[in-house]
Amino acid sequence: MELFVLGTSQTVASARLRERLHIDLEEVYEAVEDLMDRGILDEAIPLATCGRLELYCAAENPGRALGLLRRLSSMYSELPGHELDIYSYAYRGEDAVRHLLRVAAGLDSVVHGEVQILGQVRGALHHPGTDRTAGPLLHRLFQRALGTGKRVRTDTEIGRGAASLASAALSMLQREVVELESMCVLVLGAGDTGALMARLLAKSGVGELVVANRTLDTAWELAADLGGRGESLEDLPLLLREADLVVGAVTATERLVTPHLLDDPEDWPSFFLDMAHPGNIAPEVASLEGVRVFDLDHVFERVEEARAARAEQVPHAEQIVAEETDCFVQWLRSRENVAVLRAVRRQVLELAKDVAEEHAQGRPREEREKMRRLARSLARTLLHPPTMAMREADPESSEGRWLLESAATLFGVDPVEGAGPDAAEPTDPDPAAPHLGCPRTGTTPSSAEGPSSETPSESSVPERAAS
Repeated sequence: MELFVLGTSQTVASARLRERLHIDLEEVYEAVEDLMDRGILDEAIPLATCGRLELYCAAENPGRALGLLRRLSSMYSELPGHELDIYSYAYRGEDAVRHLLRVAAGLDSVVHGEVQILGQVRGALHHPGTDRTAGPLLHRLFQRALGTGKRVRTDTEIGRGAASLASAALSMLQREVVELESMCVLVLGAGDTGALMARLLAKSGVGELVVANRTLDTAWELAADLGGRGESLEDLPLLLREADLVVGAVTATERLVTPHLLDDPEDWPSFFLDMAHPGNIAPEVASLEGVRVFDLDHVFERVEEARAARAEQVPHAEQIVAEETDCFVQWLRSRENVAVLRAVRRQVLELAKDVAEEHAQGRPREEREKMRRLARSLARTLLHPPTMAMREADPESSEGRWLLESAATLFGVDPVEGAGPDAAEPTDPDPAAPHLGCPRTGTTPSSAEGPSSETPSESSVPERAAS
C-alpha cells in the first residue's frame, strides 16, 4: 500500500481556477467511499481550506487511483486533462508525507508559519466523514503532521508577528480603505473565518459592526461579544444598503451577492472583501460603478512582507520537517518489514519448541525444561542475523524487496496469515512518540494547534483535482 496526495492550492492556481476545481466536502466523502467500495482506494482524508483542496490517500495501486481521480476531477471541473495537470499536483510515497508535514508547519502557506492551517489539518482528521474513510496509515500520518506543526512553532520563531490570511487582509484594508473607523462593516458568516475577521475588525476599530449568519442566534452571540449586532442572511438586501464595507466568509456553493440584489446603484456598499472559497461575491459586482472588490488573490499579493520577516526561520523549519519525514518513512518501512519478521520468528521458535518437546519426552522435568531453554536460545541466536537484515531492509528498493520475499520463501511463512492481526503494527502506541531514533513531536490530538493570540485561533481537504 502506498500513500499519495492529489491537490491544488494558491501556489499553482488562482482563486477563480480553484473555484472551478472546488468540490463540496460531503461530495468528496461520498466519492471516496464509492472508490473504497470498488477497491480503488483503501484510505482517504480530504483537506479543504480557503487556499487549498487536497485528497490524501492510501492505495495498493496508486497509479491507477491517481489516474481515475484526475479523470473525475477533469469531468467535474470541465478542465481538459492537460490544463488540470498545470493547476494541480500529485505526490507519492515520501514526497506525499513531506508535503503534508510542510503544509501543517505552515511552510506551504501564503504566510510562512500561519497557525490557521494547523487547526484545519486537525479538523480534517476529526471530521465525521474521516471516521468512515481513514485507516491506521493516514491517522498516523495526520497525527505526525500535527506534531510536526507544533514542533516547528515551538522550536522556531516562524509563527511570530502577522499570522494569518485574516490579519493580512485587515492590514490590506487599513492601507486601501480610508476611514474604517467611521464605516459600517457587514461580515457575512460567523464560522471560523467570519468570526476571526469580525474580531480583528472590532479590535482595529470600525464605526459599526454587523454580523449576518444563516443562524441568527449564532450571529447575535458573536456580535454581542464584539459590541455589534447580529442579523439573518435572509435580510441581505437590506443589510447591503446600510453597509460601507462587506466581508464575505460564508461557506456556500452559490454566490450570495449578485448585481441583481439591489436596483439602485447608490445603494451598493463601496468596498467588498471576499474571504470565502468558493467566493461569496459575484465577479460582476466588481464592474458596478463606485464599487471595489478585493478577493483572496489580492490578499495573497500583499503578504510578501510577512513572508520576508519569517524567511530566516524557514531553513530551521525545513530541517524539522525533514527529520519528521524521515521518522515517518522509517515507521512505514518497519511496518512492512514487521509482518515478515514476526512470521519468521514465530515459525522458527515454534519449530524449536516442537523439536525440544519431541526429544524431551520421557525425561525428568528439570531436564525437559533445560532442553526447551536450549532450543529457544539456539533459535534466537540463529535468528539474530536475519532479524537485523530484515529490520534494516528498505521495502521500496529492489534489494530490500528481494530480501523480504526470499526470507518468507526460505522459512516457509505467509507474512499475512502467519503474522497475526497485529503483525503489521510496530509496538509504538503513540504516533507522536519517538520511534527508530525519531524526536518526539510533543503533541497530542487535543493540543496540536499550538498557541494563538486570536479567538478563534488563526488556525482553521482535498485538493481534489485536484483535490
